Amino acid sequence: MSEFAHFDAAHPLRIPMCLSSFLVSVDADGLLVGTMKADAAWASLDHVASGEGALAGLVSPSGEVPPAGRVLPAGHLRIGEDPLSAAQRIVHDQIRASVRDLRLARVLTFFERMPSRREEDVHWDLCFVYDADLDVSEKPPWFAELRRVPVPDLQREKFSRGHGEVLARLGLLLDS
Repeated sequence: MSEFAHFDAAHPLRIPMCLSSFLVSVDADGLLVGTMKADAAWASLDHVASGEGALAGLVSPSGEVPPAGRVLPAGHLRIGEDPLSAAQRIVHDQIRASVRDLRLARVLTFFERMPSRREEDVHWDLCFVYDADLDVSEKPPWFAELRRVPVPDLQREKFSRGHGEVLARLGLLLDS
């Protein structure tokens, strides 16, 4: 018998789920995307080092970040944090940008089977996608690269898990 994905204090979460805010910043020069450094630079962000925030699932205990492809400015919500506050934290902490406008554009869901391949072993992603009018004056030290890629050129880029799916759902990438 199927079980509804409803959780409360009496029925704690029994399946893996990530709640994330993604920032989509497109201007005349293209979409703002980054490539993470493959070193401990991310550990300088306390919420990443403690496993609570942006890209925490990609950072090993030693602080190493595996090569994963391009990423949008994004991060997991902290417990008790609302999606807009998470988006504002990403602007301030992760990309250190000035924001002119930040508004919720879409809420997307994805799920994938876990490696065990048992039918009940799935991972859910609930993504709050914000249109963001951002001004990035300099690249923060935890990015190897942070730049705008012209939208027509996005098809040639490799994106990390979740980030490519968000862009495909927004019509900026072809579904693979």
